[in-house]
Amino acid sequence: MPFTAPLLAFFACVIPFLRNMLHVKNKHYFVADVHLGLKGNGVLERERSFVDWLDSISSNVAALYLLGDIFDFWWEYKYVVPKGYVRVLGRLAQLVDDGVEVHFFKGNHDRWTFGYLAQEIGLVVHDAPVVVQVGEAHFCVGHGDGLGPHGVLERMFASRFLQRCFSAIHPRWGMSIGHGWSARNRMKYEKSFIFHEETNPICNFARKCKQPVDYFVFGHLHTPVDIELPNKARLVVLGEWAPDGHYAVFDGDTEQFETI
Repeated sequence: MPFTAPLLAFFACVIPFLRNMLHVKNKHYFVADVHLGLKGNGVLERERSFVDWLDSISSNVAALYLLGDIFDFWWEYKYVVPKGYVRVLGRLAQLVDDGVEVHFFKGNHDRWTFGYLAQEIGLVVHDAPVVVQVGEAHFCVGHGDGLGPHGVLERMFASRFLQRCFSAIHPRWGMSIGHGWSARNRMKYEKSFIFHEETNPICNFARKCKQPVDYFVFGHLHTPVDIELPNKARLVVLGEWAPDGHYAVFDGDTEQFETI
């Protein structure tokens, strides 16, 4: 057909233009370990930078996966929520109101959400990794902690009795204790961590997974990892979001997965 080539060229130019005009939202974003509220210099700058990133993806994001430790420490009392984060929470609420799926995976620093983020902000809160399908691709996503044998500290953090005891502490003191623990834990973990593929709990979890998965995407380690597993699935561990702005994006149309 003599007109086939010109028509194809025409549509190749017009379709991206129409997509931009119609603001088609077809991308799925993954980010972890933002640690908002991390004590020290640049607390407000970190929040503003993350809000700027949320603004930058708002025109094409179909779903946003917050893979844990978005907050450096988060604890909800019955009638009190942590001070700060107004810009981030407002922006996330706006994304939800605009029809974006925003999934929040509890991390080891921000697992203590008891309804506020779901009911007030509209986030879909997850306690454990989940498998989701995007187009033809299957993703297993989560934070990455607690995938090995549960130690004493893990069981203490999950104890409803101990959670009630901590909630009985006045927020002025409870939040101070929590932020102090977070800072000490972070310093200890960063100094001692070395990634070993053969023994890492995230790798073991991915290798033993029985469900069909194309991409395993986690956080927690603060160290970027991108490897192919024996079953040909791709395991991606996102680096810490600050200061380098690590995240991943999957294009629902082209089915291309990219880490940044």
